[in-house]
Amino acid sequence: MSSPTAARAGLFAALVTFDEAGAVRLLDHHREQEGLGSLVGELVLPVMRQIGEGWERGEVSVAQEHLSTQLVRSYLDALRRPPVTGGHQVWLACPPRELHDLPLLALALLLWDQGWEIRFFGANTPLHDLLRAVRISRPELVVISADDPRRMRAAAVPLDLIAAETTLVLGGRAAEAVGHELAGRVLPPDVVLAAEELREALPAARAS
Repeated sequence: MSSPTAARAGLFAALVTFDEAGAVRLLDHHREQEGLGSLVGELVLPVMRQIGEGWERGEVSVAQEHLSTQLVRSYLDALRRPPVTGGHQVWLACPPRELHDLPLLALALLLWDQGWEIRFFGANTPLHDLLRAVRISRPELVVISADDPRRMRAAAVPLDLIAAETTLVLGGRAAEAVGHELAGRVLPPDVVLAAEELREALPAARAS
């Protein structure tokens, strides 16, 4: 069993050298040994943050960043099988112009593992359109997540309207920064802790 530090170093090296097979082997091994929460919270998201910071410093190329993101996204999305059906729904989206949706995808996977029926809308979602769909489909929970506080603030009006229709929670670093100004419950930025908090909402939804 490797330490988290060694696992992160190995995954980073595999991703930036375009070693897809090696990256998948590392991800599979860590998931099998440590579980889904550790895979997301201790390996995937820290390494992707490291790659993003490396790109900002000019140490990681655009090609390396793009391939890493797509590989990790595909891997996480493939784990959400089979889909939960007939359960209570959680909808997950990023506000308009917010493109950083990988942490939200990781949260979706953890919530799927808890038994939620997932609808993942992803980046740059028009929230007024989402509101219309909420009014029709009535999901039990809506999660809106952003990295940039400006994107979250700009969505204040549709967030108010969504919160009037269903339970709304806000996630990501933007929620930590400006969530107190907006409608909805603020989740911790750590997606594993966020999923644990939302675990409490599932029995309440089932009882409703």
